[in-house]
Amino acid sequence: MTLMPSFSPIRAKQVRKTLLRWGPWNYRFWRELTRWCYERGLKNPPVVDATAHFPASRELQCAYTDIRRETLEVALSGRLPANHEIMQQQRTLYEFDRKVWGMLPLRGYGYNYPANQALIPTLRDFLARHRDVVSAAVSLFPPGKVLRPHRGPFKGVWRYHLPLYVQTLADGRTSCELLIDGTTHHLHEGEGLLWDDTFLHSALNRSDQPRVVLLFDVFRHDQPFWLIGLGWMFLWGAQIWQHVQCMRQRALLKSDPGEETAGAV
Repeated sequence: MTLMPSFSPIRAKQVRKTLLRWGPWNYRFWRELTRWCYERGLKNPPVVDATAHFPASRELQCAYTDIRRETLEVALSGRLPANHEIMQQQRTLYEFDRKVWGMLPLRGYGYNYPANQALIPTLRDFLARHRDVVSAAVSLFPPGKVLRPHRGPFKGVWRYHLPLYVQTLADGRTSCELLIDGTTHHLHEGEGLLWDDTFLHSALNRSDQPRVVLLFDVFRHDQPFWLIGLGWMFLWGAQIWQHVQCMRQRALLKSDPGEETAGAV
């Protein structure tokens, strides 16, 4: 008679931990499955032409002065919520160097943040006209911050960087430094970059000042029809998740210390 193999308590604990971490009830399972499907259905270089794949980027360039003024008034107020407080999955990015990465979501995979959009009227109007911009956020990357090499989960969008507040260093490099698939890019203010963030990438701010960048995710229209359906399912699931997690409340600007002091008097 063949006996069933037995597991030691330690082995059983490891198996249970693996199943909890990678089973179909965990977002990691669906993230990797989605990535696997897209990597077989789409082939592209890491960086692509923004005017060809994101024509609306011309509108951003035309309105750049107004966008920059309105955004910096908010971004440099010291009230942006921390990225890892909005999304707990991002906490490891904070714990690596304990430097707070500020983030103001405006739209997340089709899920709007109306209170935040109202702070930047020019961007609010732009997003209302362009539903294919499925995500948008203001990023405040602190001095000395390092974003370790990683890959984005969803190849169904292009990532667009538009720097608004960047320092140029003595050697000609800038504080908006991106390493994408082995190639380093130093972006200047107003210089947009459209790329695929499922390629291995990292970021670094070598300056002594924060850098402020607009981040957009743009739905890809060059996908096979079967991937378009999968993409909209992914976006729908992400919207439900944000609603369940009460993300709008966590993504609000922090209270102004001056207002709190005045209210306490």
